[in-house]
Amino acid sequence: MAPNMKGLTQFIVDLRNSKDAEEEHKRINLEISNVRSKFSQNLNSYQKKKYICKLMYIYLMGYTDEVQFGLKQAFSLIASNDYGEKLVGYILVSVLYSRSSASLKSYFEDLLEWIWPNLMKDLRSNSEDVNCLALLFIASNFNVSHQDLHVTELIVTEADDPASQWQELMSLVYQQCVSPTTKSFTRKKAVIAFYVLLKLYPQMILANDNWIPRLLALVDDKEISVVLSVVPLVKLLVDLKPIYSKSLLPSIANRLHSILVEERCPDDYYYYDIPAPWLVVKLFELVEHFFVLGEDQRNPVVILGNIDDRTLSKLRQAVAKLIQNASKPVKGQPSRNSQSSILFQAVSLAVFLDASPDAIEGAIYALVQLLTSPETNNRYLVLDALVKLSARADSTAHFKDHLEKIYKSLYDKDISVRKKSIDLLYTVCDESSYTQIIAKLLDYFPLTESSLKSDISIKIAVLAERFATDSIWYISTMLRLLSIGGKTARTDHREGLGSSGEVWERIVQIIVNNQDLQKKACKLIVNLLRKGEGMNADSLVRVGALILGDYGHLAAEGEDRDSHFSTFSQFKMLYEAYFRAQIPTRPLLLSSFVKFLVNFPNEDFVPEILDLFEAETLSLDLEIQTRAHEYLKVGSLTVSGSQSDRQFARSIVKAIPPFDVKQNSLMNHLGSLQALKNAKSRSTVNVLKIPKPKGERQATTTGFNSGSDLSDADEDYNESGNDPFGDSSGASVMKLSPNWYSGYHRMLHYDAGIFYEDQLVKITYRVVKATANVNYQFTVINNAAKNANTDITAFTVLDLQNPGKREDPNYYIRLVKVPDSTIATKTTMELAATIRNIVENNESPVLSLSYRCGGSFNTLHLKVPVVILKTLSATDLSAEEFKRRWFQIGEALGSNAGEARGAIKANHKYILSNVLRTLQRLGFAVVHCTPDTSSGDILVMAAGILHTSTANFGVLVSMRSLDPDGRQFDLTVRCTGGGVSEVVYQSLEEVFVTKS
Repeated sequence: MAPNMKGLTQFIVDLRNSKDAEEEHKRINLEISNVRSKFSQNLNSYQKKKYICKLMYIYLMGYTDEVQFGLKQAFSLIASNDYGEKLVGYILVSVLYSRSSASLKSYFEDLLEWIWPNLMKDLRSNSEDVNCLALLFIASNFNVSHQDLHVTELIVTEADDPASQWQELMSLVYQQCVSPTTKSFTRKKAVIAFYVLLKLYPQMILANDNWIPRLLALVDDKEISVVLSVVPLVKLLVDLKPIYSKSLLPSIANRLHSILVEERCPDDYYYYDIPAPWLVVKLFELVEHFFVLGEDQRNPVVILGNIDDRTLSKLRQAVAKLIQNASKPVKGQPSRNSQSSILFQAVSLAVFLDASPDAIEGAIYALVQLLTSPETNNRYLVLDALVKLSARADSTAHFKDHLEKIYKSLYDKDISVRKKSIDLLYTVCDESSYTQIIAKLLDYFPLTESSLKSDISIKIAVLAERFATDSIWYISTMLRLLSIGGKTARTDHREGLGSSGEVWERIVQIIVNNQDLQKKACKLIVNLLRKGEGMNADSLVRVGALILGDYGHLAAEGEDRDSHFSTFSQFKMLYEAYFRAQIPTRPLLLSSFVKFLVNFPNEDFVPEILDLFEAETLSLDLEIQTRAHEYLKVGSLTVSGSQSDRQFARSIVKAIPPFDVKQNSLMNHLGSLQALKNAKSRSTVNVLKIPKPKGERQATTTGFNSGSDLSDADEDYNESGNDPFGDSSGASVMKLSPNWYSGYHRMLHYDAGIFYEDQLVKITYRVVKATANVNYQFTVINNAAKNANTDITAFTVLDLQNPGKREDPNYYIRLVKVPDSTIATKTTMELAATIRNIVENNESPVLSLSYRCGGSFNTLHLKVPVVILKTLSATDLSAEEFKRRWFQIGEALGSNAGEARGAIKANHKYILSNVLRTLQRLGFAVVHCTPDTSSGDILVMAAGILHTSTANFGVLVSMRSLDPDGRQFDLTVRCTGGGVSEVVYQSLEEVFVTKS
């Protein structure tokens, strides 16, 4: 285009040849006038594009206001059917349309109003090139930064006037994302555009949550470019709906295993012999995000117990392969950079996967070798990765051999590297290394910048308190910290405490609360104040004022007047420090002096104290003036008053009472390090501000294993924490797939059979029982292979939802074998359930599946019968024993708690043999039955044992026919557990009476 636009080329040359700014300005004004006049005439396509490009260049030269008239022409070019005109029009609108409104929300609404008709037309166009222009415009012009996303006004809601336009726009972009006819080149642009729109209008996806599985299925796309584009969208979707995160892990694990372990990667995506480094890093970040998702509510969505062995093994192999590759030689700086970035992310994820000690040690070794990198960024990233690794690891023993190299980083030329090395020393410190690390930090403290001293002092204080076993070592270490702070250490102010101020406060709390420390602490303080020679830090003076005022007499016991531990010497040191101390420190010293006066009224220093009080009554500082006035009154009563006055003075001057402190406030100043210990998810959208779709009840369950026995989640979590949309009333009612009940009822009856079948897929099952443990083995058969010779792809277990109670659930269930994502003929999957207590009949989990077949996207929601009857085993009883136990249950529990009875009406005729087979198939042992005659009178008595992981229950059943047709029965169930009989009765009723 450019070589043919001679006028544009000449205009640029003229501007570059301008002698000064005035000449340039004249030439630009002349051209603007020329362009304005030309726009009033009929122009051909070439001329339109040429003049638009001139305006664009003028705008880029800084003349922004003078060319705004070109916007109207740009919109007319977008409406053109010519691709070149449309391209130039979109570019000019992107350049010229600036934020002039008061808010971003108004800006987006105004832009949408102008561009909406053209966008809709271009998105519906049959030309993919035109589609791409519209998608690229959306991605670049409706995008906002993460910081802006937390502004409430940015979020589009259904109440907004243009909500319908946003909805229609997002619907068209969504179709471009998931349509089987969309080419990869267009799909990746559509994914990015949808991600941008979703950040503005997240409520749209909540109102159309059936879109989510289709979008998540793009993780399995064959094109790496599409997967790379979809990762940010996936992260946003799982932030909005965390329940989907576990279903993605098998697909991501397969992709990482294929790229890294099997080394199957297209040649175009190798970068310096490293396969797809950008995708690998993004996928590792995504997996780590799944692990930390929900931890801020102490209810992590993904834990190791939720991941099947196959997926976990593939993730561990991928991480181990990366750590192993990190020690290989690199080819140039670009190769080193990409290899290092992958290593950093792999190490960050390794801790969540409980990687082997050898793998962790190898990762630490590989990272430490990079600390000598000449690149500052690399050194910083290495330390950051080591901080994450040590903070989340169960043991930091592997770091002991590398402490010397970490110490060297304290003297790095870059302050950010020095700060990160301090963080690393804090996280690697343990019981075996704390004395060495704290001593090193104390030696380093006087040499570092003042901006780092507060951070170092807090870390030293926290580490000393956490690991100290010797109280004397603790006090001496902390007092040394205060003494070497000097005048540069931060102290507190009236407006609020600084970090160093809280360090001295913590020391005072510990000394006051530990009587054994008080005498030794006083002597250490005296020695440090003497050594300071007038340069003592205010924080040390404060500790001295509070501790010596109350406990100084302990150190003075048995000492003569000339000893520096004597009461007189202690007072003189504090008195001299008073005139050098900062204003906020002086009130504490005044309080100390009044205690000296009341406790030692006959000492020679009493007149000095009174003179000081009298002088400070004129102080400009209100706090000092007030205290001096009050203390002068107390002093006068002590020196000149009667015996009762002196007793009164003693009664109002008390020692510091013990502190009732349950938490170390210094922990609040650790910032990101403390957060790293409980790594919190950072949602890219402020989900707390998203309105809930009308009529929707949000699910409170979070996936495959709502109560896994392998879970290490805390039991006292806040249940509302996992319901960010404000409705924690209960689980959402999921609509089950058509014809689901026939397979559910069949599984109640039989331990093997067909669970579900349609034209595309057939699912068979086998139930394997072992007391309280029940395994459900499924085989998924591709019916479409027979009918249309088509593979099933992107087959995913989306969820295994337990609708029962979250705390102390009646059963645990988890996916132990994940199905293959691509099914040519068949694949298998397996669920494992552990029955802990009596399972109510409405607590059976819903298995949610999704898959692609022949361009269509399909989802299945099937209920799996996890019922107490599945744990039943036969027990042999004689008729007499059956009768005796029957009456025992009645006497012990009564007819209400121990028995359930009712009349049931079967859908078809039952003869005796049918009843016997059904009960025996369920696990009962038949104790007695009437002869099989044609009279139709049926009586069956059966017994069994129900197994749970907490207790077993005996079950007795009596079933008697009420009519000669064998359709109505009197069913009575008695159980040794209170309330259990009702649950068993309901299950048996459902077995014999098929629901429609």
